[in-house]
Amino acid sequence: MKKSLLLLILLSVQILVAQSAATVENPPSKATDLVLFSFGMEQPIPIGTLSNSGELNINLAQDLDFISEEAKSNFMSDTAFILFSNCVGSNDMLSEAENVKAAKGGYISLSTKENPYSGLLFMVTDENMVPWIESYGDVDAILGSYFEVVYMESDFSYQGECTSNASSTEKEIIETQYTYDLNLKAGFNFIEYKIESVEEFEIPSMYEENVFEKIDKPTKISITSSQSTLPNTKWIGKYF
Repeated sequence: MKKSLLLLILLSVQILVAQSAATVENPPSKATDLVLFSFGMEQPIPIGTLSNSGELNINLAQDLDFISEEAKSNFMSDTAFILFSNCVGSNDMLSEAENVKAAKGGYISLSTKENPYSGLLFMVTDENMVPWIESYGDVDAILGSYFEVVYMESDFSYQGECTSNASSTEKEIIETQYTYDLNLKAGFNFIEYKIESVEEFEIPSMYEENVFEKIDKPTKISITSSQSTLPNTKWIGKYF
């Protein structure tokens, strides 16, 4: 009985490990390093590896003592700007004490000795979100989550809401509601942006005058944080 119970526990652990292992569905032909260029191209931050079989090994807990103070000063900004730049009245959302320094992590980049910038990774729950991210929102949005990395100088928590307003036409405004539930730790963190609803709007064509095109835009996004991504995250690689 004890042996059977032990075997069952070991099997459960193996299944859990297998489910939680992060993999890239279309891996490169050879192993690459994973880096962030949060503080410039000349100071890459190693955060793990990607094997040629697609297995990811990521560790965001990093000692950044090797990053110069000049680079930190150049690339870090107020948290209100980093996290709430889309919000109406973002400058008034945090007190001076709350508005600690932060930096966008940028894409997770792929690097080899031969090519320091050989590709990047998108973190999404649906690979059909990638065209929307790459176009900076100029194609139809879909429901689902995408992830970014942010660096915090110190711990930061925030719960609240805000809205962004963008003109669709002279008569129509695209309003997006953001709901935040953040508990960020000093160092690097994953942030999940979950698009919970979209609506169709008419926007001016970028190619023809007096022509309008229909496009789906996010109207409700919830933002949460963690030290890891969701188990159903898809890692989509782009290679150069």
